[in-house]
Amino acid sequence: MKIKELDAEYTYDFDLDIVNIQVKQEYTYKESVDLDVGVFLDFDENDFPVNLEILSASKRLDIEKELLINPQGNVKIIISSDLIELNVNFLINDNNYLLQYCDRHCENLKIADTETSFALV
Repeated sequence: MKIKELDAEYTYDFDLDIVNIQVKQEYTYKESVDLDVGVFLDFDENDFPVNLEILSASKRLDIEKELLINPQGNVKIIISSDLIELNVNFLINDNNYLLQYCDRHCENLKIADTETSFALV
């Protein structure tokens, strides 16, 4: 399994309630996977996850929008031949907020087994 740790940039659009976590390195976009309604994972031409977008983020986490402006945390993505597992951990005011998704419909992606971590910076 390929393991890759990447520096990522966290942004939050307060008005639209959208979290975006994108790698800082330059990449060429290849495709997106819809993990859930309003949760999108983008891949680069080398099949590494490079961008995560979460719509209606405060509703998904059941927290006030102001708390998403500058959280700490990390993202862990594990990809196997038939599964994408996503774990997003936000640490806000000493409380953990976790988003988890498993998508078993990725057999058509032909993405190599990968484990990727982003730190929210």
